[in-house]
Amino acid sequence: MVPVDLAGVVIGGLSVLLGMAGYAKARRPEPSRAALRGAGIPAPVTVVRLVSIAELAVAGAGLSLPGRLGGCIVAAAFAGLGLGAVVAARGAGEGGCGCFGDAEGVPFGPRHVTTNLLGAALALGAALASPAGLLALASRRPGAGLVQVGAALVLALALREWLRGLGYRRLEASALRLVDSSALALEARFSRRSALMRMAVAGSALSVAPLRYLLYPGTALAVVAPGSCDEGLCTDGYTAFCCEINQGVNACPAGTFVGGWWMCTDYRGHQLCEGAGVRYYVDCNALPGRPFPGGCRCADGSCDKRRQACNVFRYGQCNTQVQGTTAVVCRVVTCENPGTIAHYNCSTAVMVDDAVCAHEAGCLEPMAQQLAGVGGA
Repeated sequence: MVPVDLAGVVIGGLSVLLGMAGYAKARRPEPSRAALRGAGIPAPVTVVRLVSIAELAVAGAGLSLPGRLGGCIVAAAFAGLGLGAVVAARGAGEGGCGCFGDAEGVPFGPRHVTTNLLGAALALGAALASPAGLLALASRRPGAGLVQVGAALVLALALREWLRGLGYRRLEASALRLVDSSALALEARFSRRSALMRMAVAGSALSVAPLRYLLYPGTALAVVAPGSCDEGLCTDGYTAFCCEINQGVNACPAGTFVGGWWMCTDYRGHQLCEGAGVRYYVDCNALPGRPFPGGCRCADGSCDKRRQACNVFRYGQCNTQVQGTTAVVCRVVTCENPGTIAHYNCSTAVMVDDAVCAHEAGCLEPMAQQLAGVGGA
C-alpha cells in the first residue's frame, strides 16, 4: 500500500496541477483553443472555459474531500485528459498544447498521453490508501500540513514544466516564486517568528529524517525530538540556553558562532534582566562543516530540558560573512541589544517573540550578564 502521507502528496500535487491548468485557461483560453483546432478538434472559447471550470472543480475536490473520494475524482479527470490527449496527438501541429494558457512548450504528443494516464493510475492507487484530505491535514497538524502542501506544490510545478517541455531552469524560477509567495502568506497567518519557527522545525525534520517525515504519520517535532520524549520542554520546539550545556556559562560554546537574535518586550521574571522589562535572545549556530558534538538531542539528555543543535535555522542579522544555515546549538540571554555588543558583530534589525518571555533556566542568574559579550566561534 502507498504510505498515507505520500498518497496525500500525490493527490494534492495532481490536484494543484489541474488547478494551475484550469486557472490559466480561464484567464487565457485562446492558446488552448488554437492548439485544439490545430489538432483538428473544433473548440470555441466557451468549450475551453468549460474545461477550465471542470479542472478547477476537480482541483477543489482533490484538495478538500477525504483522500479516497478526492483521489478517485482526480483519477477520473486525468483518465479523461489522457484519452483527450490521445485524440489530440494524432493531428497535433507545431504549436504548444496550450494546456497552461500559453503558446509555449511542446505540441500534444506522447508526453501528454503518458503523463495524464500515469497520473490517473497514481491518483487511483493513492486513493486506495485513504489519506486525509490535504486541507484537513493542514488544519489538524500544521507542521506536517506545511511540508505536505510544499511537496504537493513542488510535484505540481515539476509536472507542469515537464508537460510544457521548458526544463529545469524554469522549474527553479517557479519554485523561487513559490517560496516568496509562501513566505508572504505565512506572515499574514502567523507572527513572523511563529511562522519561521514552524518552517525551521519542519526543515529540521527534513534534514534529520526526510523519508520518515514525508512518507509516514507524525509531527516534525516527533522527528527531531531526541530519544522517546512524549512530553516535556524537549518537545516544545525551542532551543536550550547555552548555560545549560556550557558548564553554566551564558555564552556561545566553542564550535559555534552568533547567527542572529530576537527580543522579548515584556519580561516580568526574576532572573537575568529582572526589572529591565526586556530580554534579548542570541542564537549560537554550529560552524559550517563542523557538526556540534553529540548532534541533535535534549540538553543533559533530559526530556525536561529543551533541545540543542536540532533546529536548522538562522535569522541572519549577525556575522553575515559566515555563509550557510546550520543548527542552532543553544541560546544566550543578554539585557543589552546585541547590535551594540561588538563581539557579536550583529546589526540592530529587531525581531520580536514575546512567547519566550517566560523561558527560564536555573543557570540564568544575574551574574551571567557579565559574559553576555563573549562569543564562541
